[in-house]
Amino acid sequence: LQAWVDGAKENGFVLVSFGAGVKYLSEEIADKLAHALARLPQRVIWRFSGNKPRNLGNNTKLIEWLPQNDLLGHSNIKAFLSHGGLNSIFETMYHGVPVVGIPLFGDHYDTMTRVQAKGMGILLNWKTVTANELYEALVKVINDPSYRRRAQRLSEIHKDQPGHPVNRTVYWINYILRHNGAQHLRAAVYSISLYQYFLLDIAFVVL
Repeated sequence: LQAWVDGAKENGFVLVSFGAGVKYLSEEIADKLAHALARLPQRVIWRFSGNKPRNLGNNTKLIEWLPQNDLLGHSNIKAFLSHGGLNSIFETMYHGVPVVGIPLFGDHYDTMTRVQAKGMGILLNWKTVTANELYEALVKVINDPSYRRRAQRLSEIHKDQPGHPVNRTVYWINYILRHNGAQHLRAAVYSISLYQYFLLDIAFVVL
């Protein structure tokens, strides 16, 4: 894998991953993705489990597990095709990589909406997206320098922190130990009763 991405000097490569929680994509979606990715001049690394898509391009390498953060930090990466999971987006933003997001469920939609609003990516709807729309979105984030500029600007902001992360981690661990668990920092929501948690007291007042 290292040699493969290192060798993608001319056009670079695109990383594709829909997270550890999505082991299998439907055959229809997988075929759409494969068709769009096959048209790219870039090499493609796709975290994928299941039956090989029928129209997989010669430029695409399927792999069941990959070092996502390391690949996002590689100098030859051009774009990331993702489900929009929060951890994936934080890694993408840290490395300043433009992203095309196809949210699947949960907080993915909200996360990718914010990514698109910030100008570092494009949001697509998995229910309606076509192979051509996906191809055009990838081409746009790869070839339009504004997406990478905005992604790199967000990376600069994200990294502008006081001190090294390890030092901050050590400080807060010691802080919690010094103050017997630092209960004063815990949100009040952890102390409420079940009837308050489920808003039964509000429902009782309304009724």
